[in-house]
Amino acid sequence: MKNYLWLILLLGFMLTSGTALAQTASYEVRDGIEIGFTTPPVPWQVSKEPPDFLVQERAAHLHPPQLEAARKAGIDSPAEAARQMLKADELFLYNPKSGAHLIIDFSPLREGEKPPKARTLKTSARYAGEDLKGEEGVTDVSSKISKARISGAKAAYRVDADFRSHGEATRFVGIITFALNHWVYLYYTGPQPGPEDLAVANQILESLTIAAKQ
Repeated sequence: MKNYLWLILLLGFMLTSGTALAQTASYEVRDGIEIGFTTPPVPWQVSKEPPDFLVQERAAHLHPPQLEAARKAGIDSPAEAARQMLKADELFLYNPKSGAHLIIDFSPLREGEKPPKARTLKTSARYAGEDLKGEEGVTDVSSKISKARISGAKAAYRVDADFRSHGEATRFVGIITFALNHWVYLYYTGPQPGPEDLAVANQILESLTIAAKQ
């Protein structure tokens, strides 16, 4: 009986381990830079192209100077201007049913720019929360800053913010860090209440790794 029970536990462990391995994905986001994280569950999707709902949302909130700059570049459609702007980001993880999304952006250091210190990352995270107050249709913003941990980065700071966007309760989570000579921005936005999307985003963020591609 003891041997039978031991065999059941062993098989369960093997199945669990195999599932965990199957749920891990990796993506090359920049030449020589690879990130990995736990694959989000259905209906979440992962893409290097911005989803249409995010393009339309961004297009609806473009400012006149942005539209004018797009026209000078030969882009007359607000949607196409928004798409081109979003393509500057490296990866999009999103739930097409709820509109919740996590955007991953890697920005290289500019020429002559020094790597940021921990306090600079913390300040940037605070600014990310404060910038919400200037967004169109955003009210009732409350935010807090905390330390975060990203594998492959020495320091990271997180901002959690609750606010109303055009009257709808919304949650924002931003993590700002630095790795491999790149600023790294991880920005999640999703509807509240409803912890499911936030739980998925937290699982992705907690499992995320940054490494030089072998």
